[in-house]
Amino acid sequence: MNDHLRHIEDLVGKARKSVAFDKLPVPTDKIAEKLGLKIVEFEFPESFSGVLRKERGVVGVNKNHPLVRRRFTIAHEMGHFILGHDGDSIDEQSDRPMSLEREANTFASHLLIPTDLVIASVQKVGLDLKTLAREFGVSEQAMTIRLLEMNLIK
Repeated sequence: MNDHLRHIEDLVGKARKSVAFDKLPVPTDKIAEKLGLKIVEFEFPESFSGVLRKERGVVGVNKNHPLVRRRFTIAHEMGHFILGHDGDSIDEQSDRPMSLEREANTFASHLLIPTDLVIASVQKVGLDLKTLAREFGVSEQAMTIRLLEMNLIK
């Protein structure tokens, strides 16, 4: 693991430890609250996933998107916040550098699908993608990408 990924993992670990939870999925709403962020659902256009308004402490999320996508958007915007990315984040056709978007996606993925919990779940249920995605409250696509990153599937 490179230093940059280790740094993101450390920040994810701190965010996870900020709230007590004993079952999946990871409670993004409680973590956001601990960060002083309020989650607000809006009627955004379909192409618009969410927004972080740092100065207001608000994460806006598209209420018309499926729950798994809203959860990922919230975690992504928290990633921008925790990683100290400057300015507000509007998650549509972002003008942010792709590297910052990838960082926020990595943060979201590792927050919602933590390595230790994935390993424990795989030991219980195997590599059943639908079951794992449902258990972690993420899309099958997000779960597939994370399992590939962890070299659990090829």
